[in-house]
Amino acid sequence: MAGIDKAAIGFSIAIVAIGVAFAMYGDAAQNAGPSVSAPAVTSTAPEPVMDEPKATPEKPMKAGWERATSVQDPGMGHESHQLAVLLAPSENTYSGTLLYDASENIQLVTLRGPIGADEKPAKTWTPDGETIFELTFVDPKNAKGEWEFSGNALAVHTMFTNTFVVDYKILDLTETEPMMEEKTVELEEEVAMEDTTPAMDEPAGPMTHTVEMPAGTSVPGCEETNECYSPADITINAGDTVEWVNVDTAAHTVTGGSPADGPSGVFDSSLVMGGASYSFTFEDAGSYDYFCMVHPWMVGSVTVN
Repeated sequence: MAGIDKAAIGFSIAIVAIGVAFAMYGDAAQNAGPSVSAPAVTSTAPEPVMDEPKATPEKPMKAGWERATSVQDPGMGHESHQLAVLLAPSENTYSGTLLYDASENIQLVTLRGPIGADEKPAKTWTPDGETIFELTFVDPKNAKGEWEFSGNALAVHTMFTNTFVVDYKILDLTETEPMMEEKTVELEEEVAMEDTTPAMDEPAGPMTHTVEMPAGTSVPGCEETNECYSPADITINAGDTVEWVNVDTAAHTVTGGSPADGPSGVFDSSLVMGGASYSFTFEDAGSYDYFCMVHPWMVGSVTVN
C-alpha cells in the first residue's frame, strides 16, 4: 500500500511538471511571436500615399456642357486650395449666368481689376503681390446650381488639395470693353463743356436784382436781424438794376442816404404802396446806403462793382 502511495505521488508530480513545462513553452512562444513577425510586416507594408496626388475624380460629363479640371490655386496664400478658371482675367468686364455641376461642393469666384493702389476692398486676390484684384467669393455649399455674375474673371474654387472637375454652361455672356466706357465719359464731358463755354465766354449783360420789403417791417424789430429789407445788403455790377418790391401792407420808401444824415438825393422812391415796386439802375461804382423815411429803422445798402 505504501508502494502504491509513493507511485501515485510520483505520477502526480510528473503530470504537474509536464503541465508547467507546456505552460512555460506557450508563454515563450507568445512572447517570441512579435519579435519574429515584426520584420516581415515592416518589410512588406506599402509606402504611405497621403502625399501622392489624387486621381481626377470620375464623373459623367453632362452632354452639351463644357468641362474644367481644377489645379492648385496660384494666388498667394491659397497654395493649399484648388481653382478652375472658367473665364480668364481680362480688361473686359464679363457678365452672364453660370450653370455649374461639379464633382464636389465648390465656391464661386469673380475678380475685378487689376485695381489701383488707392482702392482698399474687403477681399483681394493676387498671384504675385503686385497685380491685385478685388475678390468676390460666394460659398453656396452645393455642387450644382446657377449664379448671375459680373467681373473681369470667373472661376470656381475649393479649400482642399484634391482635384475636382466641373461641368458648366455660361448663358447670356456679354463683354464690355473699358474703352467704350471711357469714350462715353469723355463724350459727356465734351457736351458739358460745350454747354457751359458760351456762357463763360460771352460777357453777362445788365441784370435786375430783387429786394423785398417784408411784411411786418412797419413796426420795430426787423433791425435786430438786419431783415427790414431782404436782402438788406446786396452787391451788383455797374449797369444793373435793383427792384424793390413791397410785400407789406404798409407803405414804405426807398431813399438814398441814412436816418442820421438824411436823404442823399441819389435816388428816392417816395411812397411805395403795398404790392407796388420801385426800380433804380446803378450806373456808377460805389457804395449806396438807403432807408425808409416812414420807418427809419429800415436800412439797407447796395455795393456796385
